Amino acid sequence: GYNLTAGGGLGMSQNNPNTFPRKADVIGYLSREQIEAVAKGVLTIHRDYGDRTDRKHARLKYVLAEKGVEWFRNELEQRVGFKLEDAKPFEFKRQGDRFGWHQQTDGNHFLGLFIEAGRIKDTDSIQLKTAIRKVVDTYNTEVRLTPTQNILIVNVAPESVEGINKILSEHGVQTTHEKSPVRSATMACPALPTCGLALAESERYLPGLIDRIESMLGNAGIPQEEIIIRMTGCPNGCARPYMAELGFVGRAPKKYNVYVGGNESGTRLNRLYKESIKDEEMEDVLGSLFQRFKEERQTAERFGDWGARILWKEQEEEQDA
Repeated sequence: GYNLTAGGGLGMSQNNPNTFPRKADVIGYLSREQIEAVAKGVLTIHRDYGDRTDRKHARLKYVLAEKGVEWFRNELEQRVGFKLEDAKPFEFKRQGDRFGWHQQTDGNHFLGLFIEAGRIKDTDSIQLKTAIRKVVDTYNTEVRLTPTQNILIVNVAPESVEGINKILSEHGVQTTHEKSPVRSATMACPALPTCGLALAESERYLPGLIDRIESMLGNAGIPQEEIIIRMTGCPNGCARPYMAELGFVGRAPKKYNVYVGGNESGTRLNRLYKESIKDEEMEDVLGSLFQRFKEERQTAERFGDWGARILWKEQEEEQDA
């Protein structure tokens, strides 16, 4: 069976306190035979109690936020006609993908390829799009897209590995992952010019910002630090910036809200740290943060955990004052 979660969603509208990102609540456990009935029950609760007067507030997460988990579970059980069991224990420890070649449990192999900012394209130096197409056409491999915008080429027979390596090499694609830890943990939404909702750049801007962040981390003495970074061009949260250790949300052209305090497992929402940071202010804002992190971190503490421990406390003290 399955644990049921409900009420999560990362979209919000700026300057509207009635909208906010929210983690899902764990509601209970159901058997696989009960999936259809439970799904229908959840949908009809949203139909009957969701806010239809305000499109920005018409989300299931606001029903959960306002009425609570106990009410939701009781309402759901009345609609489906049976009790849910208590949720089974589970734990998420980290997120991310495995890059390079790895052996599957069935003896075949899979290849993890890093896709910077999620864009599969050909450039003068790397013809990634053409290479992947040729691999699939030649070897009939299965391609999977990961939740962090990367690609897995899976179910590769051992005798095909060498041929795939040759195709990729001819197109400038590396099968060994040599990107820095911080670059490997990034994700961006398409934003401008593709998305009509975008207020700022994201996909095209993030790689250059990561160049600068790598330099800042080097100046702080932590060049190999992994920090999970997410960027979007608007507050709708398509690249999950509100779950990142360091999140950037477009506010206007070349201006971003900066969020800090998510965790490695992606199970903690971050908090707004600075509003409307301009492109030319990034070094001052982020450089000082990384330097403080280096000096104040506990043993092996991650950037997001440090931010939640130190920066959140400072914000709370300022509010109390």
